[in-house]
Amino acid sequence: MKYFLFLLWCCLPQVLLALPLKEPLQIAERFVAKEQWPEMRSYLSGEVLQQAKQQSLGQQIPVHLQRRCQLLRQDSAAAVVSVELRDTVSRNDFYLYFAKEESTWKLRAVRGLAMTGVGQQMLEVLTTMPASEVAQYDQRHPDAPHAFTVGNLKLWIGADATIIDHFNRRQADFKKVVELVQARQYFPPRADVLALGEQAANADPAVSELLQSLFISRITRRDTGCGTCLEFLIGGLVENTVGLLYQPDEKAVPAMSPDSIIVIKPIGNGWYLYKTT
Repeated sequence: MKYFLFLLWCCLPQVLLALPLKEPLQIAERFVAKEQWPEMRSYLSGEVLQQAKQQSLGQQIPVHLQRRCQLLRQDSAAAVVSVELRDTVSRNDFYLYFAKEESTWKLRAVRGLAMTGVGQQMLEVLTTMPASEVAQYDQRHPDAPHAFTVGNLKLWIGADATIIDHFNRRQADFKKVVELVQARQYFPPRADVLALGEQAANADPAVSELLQSLFISRITRRDTGCGTCLEFLIGGLVENTVGLLYQPDEKAVPAMSPDSIIVIKPIGNGWYLYKTT
């Protein structure tokens, strides 16, 4: 009996790995795991199935990286799971999109914030500037001085956890911006005056001072297409942007999609981290 129990214990991990996966979070965890996954293609569809090779994504990720999956959204037809990769010095995030085909969940797309390499290069240049050049830079860029630009770039190319930590530390100031914008009615419901309201809000000295201290490029309502959300745009290139979104009505929060808003990650109290592509 002891010998049988020992064999059962040794074989249990392999038995569990062979069990059918039923939920998106389970599939995501298996897809990014370090071990080989022979059944992988049975859980893939669309572009991911066309791109899939012999190895799972997890086998292609450096083995020293820790992997953490978080279910962001799931209904009867679609689901989104975020994946964080981290080690002692770095963090990175990407997002998995699932659709239910007949009765089986399948992974259809993988996305991450694109074009961050330019931001990394800019950050390296700015952080290696001697003090004399920093002074000259500030003279040439009075609206976006060196300290602001460095802080902004660190958020733009930073991990989700870095941005959320920044928000949590400065949540009171983010709330002040919302209160100022709402009290001064910079964003009326009329779409034809939205651009003028946005310009006025960002030109407001009290708002502008807070945004600069928060390393936020501007506030807007046009980045995610949500006409009732207040977006704190950090940065990005073309349509690959990252920011923080305020919308206390959960039902009005825009949906995620691999082709537009690639992530809406809840922070709490009506605040979200968002990224677009």
